[in-house]
Amino acid sequence: MIRGVRRILLGLAVVELALVLVLPAPSNPDKPGITGGIRTAAAQLRGEGPPVDLVQDYYGARALGRGGDPYPVLTRTYASVGLDWRASHRSTHPPTAFLLLLPVAWMPWKVAAAVWGALMLVAIGIAWWALGARPELAAALTPLTILWPPGAWSLGQLTPLWLLGIALAWRFRDRPDGAGTSIAVASLTKFLPALALVPFLVLRRWRVLGGFALVWAIALVELAVFRPSAFGRYLSVATSVGDEQAGRGENSALLPAFAHHLGPAGLVAAAALVAAVVGSSIARLRSRGRLDEWTACAWAWASVALLPIAWIYSLLPLVPALWLSLRRGGIVSRALALVAIAIPLFVDPFGLPGGIRLALATAAVGAALITSRVSLEALRRESTQRSGRS
Repeated sequence: MIRGVRRILLGLAVVELALVLVLPAPSNPDKPGITGGIRTAAAQLRGEGPPVDLVQDYYGARALGRGGDPYPVLTRTYASVGLDWRASHRSTHPPTAFLLLLPVAWMPWKVAAAVWGALMLVAIGIAWWALGARPELAAALTPLTILWPPGAWSLGQLTPLWLLGIALAWRFRDRPDGAGTSIAVASLTKFLPALALVPFLVLRRWRVLGGFALVWAIALVELAVFRPSAFGRYLSVATSVGDEQAGRGENSALLPAFAHHLGPAGLVAAAALVAAVVGSSIARLRSRGRLDEWTACAWAWASVALLPIAWIYSLLPLVPALWLSLRRGGIVSRALALVAIAIPLFVDPFGLPGGIRLALATAAVGAALITSRVSLEALRRESTQRSGRS
């Protein structure tokens, strides 16, 4: 019986992926529409090399090894791989992100993009396994994940590695050195995933810093060998370009989007939500003395909620919090999680209204965590009472 279920799930995974691969690419990459993510992902996996943000990391990785500016205007970056894509700004990714592309940077762009997309599918699958799914179920969930627009757009991004790092940190929660290594890999994409260290530090599991420091030491040595000036160049670019990008109407980062669209009251509400989730998690850690799934998800959420710049793919690392809310939350938290899942399905990421809508999705996940915490506490009290009666 169990073998039969496993075969069905693996067969389902193959069928799902095959159906994805036959989807046509968007006819106009400038305006891909709300289904553009999965269609772009399909084109990428087929080796068509569509315009995705991965180009900037691919170019940066090649620049580390061969010389040249790793942060040119992106129009020039896209042109270097034969793509006509107008983008007058520069990359805001740290140079450590470029290191992650070194294994594929020697390949032609279309091949590199396809290989990277396949690797990101594997990363998503391993993340599901790390979150507790059996391997065959993880395989079946992976193609379904990229039907969700944040997952689809992430195949041309680094966010699957972010998701993988925080998921493995939960899997290795009883091995702080392994958890620290996983968090460090996630933080190479953006620095904020390093917030996942906080629960370990509150619990005084200092060994987490060893694994984290080891990965970062290797990364910094590699940068020193390839391009010592890379970090200085990044800081210069990030200061000027970061403010410009953060002020765009499409920016879906929680705090900037709420401030931009809802004014001071919106900023206060978003900040209060972040404070509530973070404060609750610290109080929970101190009272329980151990790291539980809710707290791990809370800090994964905080790392996304505190991004200064975010786009549709930035929601992918919220998968653990969504998964927890759907499995163990009450009616309200499940409803909020479903709202957060549904919003990206109706958003054109290249359209201005998307910024506040996607920010609302992030807020909905935070609210789902708060309400699920209440449900989890009620279940724990009920379980304790039953144990006492027995």
